[in-house]
Amino acid sequence: MGNYSKNLSKRIENVRITEGYCLICGKYGFLTMDHVPPKGSITITKVEQKHIFDVLRAEGTKIKGVSSTNGSKFKTICAYCNNTILGANDVEISSVIKELNRKINIYFTNLNSIYNSVSVPFNPIKFCRAMIGHILSATTVKDCKITPQYTPYFTPLQEFVLGDDNALNNTHDIYYWFYPHKMHISSKMVSFYNNGNNCIVSILSFFPIAFLVTEKGKGIFPAQAIKLTFKDSHIVLNLSSGNLDYSTFPFNHLEGNQVILTSENHCIVSYPIKG
Repeated sequence: MGNYSKNLSKRIENVRITEGYCLICGKYGFLTMDHVPPKGSITITKVEQKHIFDVLRAEGTKIKGVSSTNGSKFKTICAYCNNTILGANDVEISSVIKELNRKINIYFTNLNSIYNSVSVPFNPIKFCRAMIGHILSATTVKDCKITPQYTPYFTPLQEFVLGDDNALNNTHDIYYWFYPHKMHISSKMVSFYNNGNNCIVSILSFFPIAFLVTEKGKGIFPAQAIKLTFKDSHIVLNLSSGNLDYSTFPFNHLEGNQVILTSENHCIVSYPIKG
């Protein structure tokens, strides 16, 4: 256990490192800071970061988060993966999010709109490559101290981010939906059990989109989610108020025979604070 107050988020333990294994390419060396959500997709402000259970804890203890003056950052990937791999694809996220925000603003200021959705064109490979890359990076630095090894869930994701367009064909599905919250959620791995079906999922959520990766054919997702395929030409967000209770999936209230298992180190939330 580190030397931190019980009223200070354990996130403070996981932000200091110099060298380690890159969580994308797996090579050992100097690590660099990755902004999650990526710069260009949001307005960079002062934020406070916490583990998800600091936010969800029921006992009511006030937990102070770890502040950052310029967005939520994770020092978990090498310079090449950060600047070349993600850098080449982050522009796709930026252009898509900016256009979605523009259309969403028009939608909510036009009371006479006859449609409940907005759509923008996109490159699905580039968009998913960047989003998945940030999911892999947005986690504890403790993962950078572990020698990389093959895993059926994470290895295909890494291979996809590194350039293999077909790496996810037989291993993963992708879903997305409208996310109308200021709080950012990045969760590398969550095991969700729902009435007999157990599925590993990963999530990256920031206004206005929640991006969910699941095991192939086992997906557990909210009703409003749209399945993304690499043949898609547009992202379509349904802006209606239906199912908004589940917009923070998988961290919404549980019902019936549902169980969620995860490590708090793998689930980080951040939100803007006054500077």
